[in-house]
Amino acid sequence: MALRRGFKSEANQFAREFRQELGITLHGPLCPWRLAQHLHVPVLKLSEIVKKNARAAYFLTQDGCREFSGATINIRNRRGIVVNDGHSRKRQAADLSHELSHCILHHRPVEPTARIGIRSYDPLQEEEANWLGPALLVSEEAALWIVRQGLSRPDASDHFSVSEELIQMRLNLTGAYRRIKIGSV
Repeated sequence: MALRRGFKSEANQFAREFRQELGITLHGPLCPWRLAQHLHVPVLKLSEIVKKNARAAYFLTQDGCREFSGATINIRNRRGIVVNDGHSRKRQAADLSHELSHCILHHRPVEPTARIGIRSYDPLQEEEANWLGPALLVSEEAALWIVRQGLSRPDASDHFSVSEELIQMRLNLTGAYRRIKIGSV
């Protein structure tokens, strides 16, 4: 599905604005938990929900639920996010930034499952969150900085607290290698 014209630039602008609001350099790492706090979006751990709600515990401990990574939910007419804290911290960061993207973009909530039990979602909203989430974590300026510094993927992954795959994706999508090479000629 194609993103609307200008969306990628808008995503880069969000990454810049939030870094500015949080007092982070444009190429610095952004902590999604800190961003959630800044945006007044409560983040709930899946393990805590399972402890407090027997029905949720039953559903979320069934086969296939390890695949659950996160969800944006409504809590008393406010948005909140549930994150699977059983995943690695780097995976949680990506999942949380994806869900925060739904909040930032004011995506309308959709019912989590269709009548027959199949997950229901809006493909365009998911595509936008799939783009904005990683852009928040590794901004365009951060991708260029990684290349300028000559950081390896593992070092960049540790610096930004995201997976190596997310680092590589952002380096590719921003054209960081090509842009730095052209700029150094």
